[in-house]
Amino acid sequence: MYLLLQIRRKLLGLVGEESNVATVLGANFSAGFFAGSLAAAATCPLDVAKTRRQIEKDPVRALRMTTRQTLMEVWRDGGMKGLFMGVGPRVGRAGPSVGIVVSFYEVVKYVLHNHYASS
Repeated sequence: MYLLLQIRRKLLGLVGEESNVATVLGANFSAGFFAGSLAAAATCPLDVAKTRRQIEKDPVRALRMTTRQTLMEVWRDGGMKGLFMGVGPRVGRAGPSVGIVVSFYEVVKYVLHNHYASS
């Protein structure tokens, strides 16, 4: 969240007092896209561990698996490449979806604020 706010603040600072719906949309989408992509990449090993635990066929083993054990197993089997398996599609999905959600929320907030401020 901190990264998102910092990027958005920098982008909106570039346009200064000239902000309108388009600049608010662009700044928020860009900030959300970047922050969402970075967060998806950073948490990819945890997603790999979660998926590995979900697809475990032995129910007893699945219940006993911890995230730490699973991450160690993935590291042993595939190293760094194993921990970041599927990072491309994950980032490709998360970046745009976070950008869309954040920009939609902020544009609606901007429009409503300006509408009620002028009334």
